[in-house]
Amino acid sequence: MRIERVVANTFNEASERSRRLYGPDVLLISSSRVGNSHELLVCTDTSDTDDATTAVDPSAGEAFAATLQDELQSDRIRRRTVPTGETVNTPSAAANAIDDGAALVGVIRRELQALELRLAAGNGSVRGLREKMALLEQGVSAAYAARLLDAGLDSATMAARLLDDLSRGSADTMLGERPAVFVGPAAGGKTTAAMQATRLIAAAKGVPAVVSASRDSRPGAREKFFAMADAAGIESSWGGVATGALVVDAGGYNREDLREARPELATYDVYLCIPAYLNRGSAARWFDCAVPIAGVILTHWSETEVPLGLLSGMAERGLPLTGLSASADPSVPLTRAAVDSIGESVGSAFELALAQTTSGVE
Repeated sequence: MRIERVVANTFNEASERSRRLYGPDVLLISSSRVGNSHELLVCTDTSDTDDATTAVDPSAGEAFAATLQDELQSDRIRRRTVPTGETVNTPSAAANAIDDGAALVGVIRRELQALELRLAAGNGSVRGLREKMALLEQGVSAAYAARLLDAGLDSATMAARLLDDLSRGSADTMLGERPAVFVGPAAGGKTTAAMQATRLIAAAKGVPAVVSASRDSRPGAREKFFAMADAAGIESSWGGVATGALVVDAGGYNREDLREARPELATYDVYLCIPAYLNRGSAARWFDCAVPIAGVILTHWSETEVPLGLLSGMAERGLPLTGLSASADPSVPLTRAAVDSIGESVGSAFELALAQTTSGVE
């Protein structure tokens, strides 16, 4: 007898899949809902022993391929979340590839979980498998998880490696050396961060605090910009770049605008401003824009909810973490990202992730 795990969108789909994979006499042990999926544990008549004389059913591989294809074609996998205020365009081939890739990672994760259960039952072990599963559950890619595991299996070593990767390149471009342009998703806290960064740079350089907004056609954007500038106590201009402007809020640029080089941005340091709660897949579409990114500023930052998946995605692409906006108050200066400001919270996030038992793994 052997215990198998079957996952599908609904209970009926999971039941039908288990009968297709293991026959009509498969025995249902338990049913539970995990997120947006239904998980069944079923008992089969297949022996756990690997007997060399036992014939292998060639349809097993075909069954798994069919299951994988069903997962990739399901509506749950292809459903996309669009940030508020952002225009939805027809998905491109690259976007579909990202969605399919994310779906495939989900399927592989579940297969790895089942593999570890079988290894545990047979007293087998794989070095770092538990830690790797924990990192995958946090949204860290398999490639970058392997890099972290190469550094060491403990949380302190992994945190040190991630922080080192996030700081690379930051010495080449310091926020405030040249006028900065903030780009990023709509309604992600970009304008607030622009005000906070202006106050930080002005205080460090001893110059007047001046912020500009280049363009933004959204209703109410102009009024909101001036209201926030007044609350921050800084000089502001709209529709162009004022003389002495330290930061330019480029709220009108979207992902499509940045897919090719923008000549008007060549004399500025471009900083990507994204919320810390953005998932790694959505953030990757901004990371891969054609405009050179001097650094990333995370808004809605919380020391208790450190996004390891998002941070690792930045580290993979060599994008330095420049600043953190943890307050909605535009008069509060931006926090520069450094080991002394985020090291403890990142270390705690790794420690918590590795201490927790990953889903489906005992």
